[in-house]
Amino acid sequence: LRNHPEIADLATDSLLTFRIFTCLDHAGEPHVTHAFMRIMGKLEPSWHTIEEYGSKIDLDTGRMNRMCADRDLAPEAWWDVHPKTGARVTGRVISGWPAIAGLAVAAHREFRDWAVIGWDLAWTPEGPVLIEGNSDPDTHYLQRVHREMLGRSPMAPFLRYHLAQAAAFLNEG
Repeated sequence: LRNHPEIADLATDSLLTFRIFTCLDHAGEPHVTHAFMRIMGKLEPSWHTIEEYGSKIDLDTGRMNRMCADRDLAPEAWWDVHPKTGARVTGRVISGWPAIAGLAVAAHREFRDWAVIGWDLAWTPEGPVLIEGNSDPDTHYLQRVHREMLGRSPMAPFLRYHLAQAAAFLNEG
């Protein structure tokens, strides 16, 4: 697999992925609640780092935001330009975003037993490709990239519903 030309300058050797979180609503329909582009430094030998870089994707527009790393938690450790490739990050629009998000939703429809799934999808010249689904996704990094706690995020109402359902089930027994 190769990176789509619109994002190829954000990596040297690795396949970039989008981590997309979907959550089921009260009717069992999946919704995209969060998304960010992931760039794994450990897959880039010339970068000499194991940092993971992430940039929040605006769910309505596909626009990328400032980039941060998963290990450097300093308040000023946010970049408009990729710290390794020098490519512009902030403001970049992912033209394939609707298809990428749509694939995550379609995939979650096949796994309705899971309330929340973190999907890794690549965007190639041929379109989006599903890499994997994670039933235990990295919500810590998600909150850093989005600068928002899950309890105050678009996922919160869905999680509250599922937790209430689980509590009701446990109280019946």
